[in-house]
Formats: sequence, structure tokens, C-alpha cells
Amino acid sequence: MERVVCEHGDVEADLVLIGIGAIPNVELAEAAGLTCENGIQVDEHCRSSHPDVFAAGDCTNHPNTLLNRRLRLESAPNATDQARVAAANMMGGEESYCTVPWFWSDQYASKLQAVGFSSDGTESICRGDKASHQFAVFYLNENRLIAVEAVNSAKAFMAGKRLYGQELNPELLADPNVDLRSLVKSVA
Repeated sequence: MERVVCEHGDVEADLVLIGIGAIPNVELAEAAGLTCENGIQVDEHCRSSHPDVFAAGDCTNHPNTLLNRRLRLESAPNATDQARVAAANMMGGEESYCTVPWFWSDQYASKLQAVGFSSDGTESICRGDKASHQFAVFYLNENRLIAVEAVNSAKAFMAGKRLYGQELNPELLADPNVDLRSLVKSVA
């Protein structure tokens, strides 16, 4: 155990993780007169405040109607998917970019995968074994699945992506004997 010196007092810790985030590089966009606030402001078509300038990726702040808010996402899936929409629209299309955010990261022997934002949840249910580092936490809000965070649990993550937004029975979700795939409702 080590002593960590913090602004508001010392803390004893075995491990310290510091997540500082990233600051979008928007200097060129600002110099060009584009509207920037926590990234280059774009509409659902990836169009900036200038109708002939499009932007995509980590530097953008875009609307997401599924989550009812603007987002700036630092994720590879966001960058590639948003770039496809921007490119299509530069060629005269009118595609909209709106997707459920998902993320992944390989950290040594652990694969971390997430869909949605756990901070939107009011209830959490863990499936799997935290001690063996193979588990998933499902986050619900009024019994609707709004996020999944998985550690070395790709099947739970993939099921969570398919279950996202669905109303679920928390008891069935918590039961390790219930196959997650059986909870996926078909869309008519």
C-alpha cells in the first residue's frame, strides 16, 4: 500500500488509475470560423456551421436523438461510422448519423467492451464472475436496458448490443441459467 498525495488529502492505495480524457484539437476549425463547443459542432448529417464543411470523429460534438443529447465520443466505431455518413453526405446524400455508442479496449489480458452509458442507469445487474475477471454489468432505467459493461465476456456484450433499449425482466436478466439470447425480442 502506497500513500498518494491529493489536493484534498492523502489516500492509501494499491493502485491508482487516472483518467484525464482528451481535449479535441479544434484550433483550425475555430480559425476557419466554425462553431466549436467541446468539439466541432455538427448536425446529424456531420455538417458543421458552414454548409460546405463536414467533420467526423473524436473532434466532433454531434446530436444523438436516441440519447436525447449532444455527444463527443472518443471511440474508433464512432469515428469510422460517422466518417461514412460524412462522406456520403459530401457526395450529395442526406444520411443521418445516430447510433448507440459502443466502445472496446484491450488492457493486457482483459478485453473491455461497453455499449451505452452506465451513468444513465438506475439499477445494475452483474452476470458472471468478477473474481475470474469474466463478467458483465447490465444497467437498467425503468427496466429498460441502457448500458452494458463487459470484461472478457464477449457473448454478454453482443447480447447487450441486441438487447439495448428493450424492456427486460430484471429477475430473468440476473439469472445465470437464462440464455441472454432468449431475452432478445424480435422486431416486427
